[in-house]
Amino acid sequence: MQNYTIRLRATVDEQGALIKALLTHPMESGFRKNASGESAAAHYITDITLRINDETVLTLLTGSGIAANPLFGWRIADVRSGDTVTVVWRDNLGNTRTKTASAQ
Repeated sequence: MQNYTIRLRATVDEQGALIKALLTHPMESGFRKNASGESAAAHYITDITLRINDETVLTLLTGSGIAANPLFGWRIADVRSGDTVTVVWRDNLGNTRTKTASAQ
């Protein structure tokens, strides 16, 4: 099993919070050829969910066109210091990862 991780930071200011999530994932499109000329198996994140205090604030549908180990950032209003921020991703092979952090 791959060592998939999420690095998550939520920095609060007067406008709300800047949330950044770095996702460790190969994001293989399935179109690339390996050394023997065969297509590499597709393996990519299909959706990402952002929750604030257990309330879903966005769901992002993604696909194979995103680079490996993508970095996502969102500016969300009405987030206060101490609020719980959670990022969940799911990929086309059924893997899922979740990371929760406190807004600072």
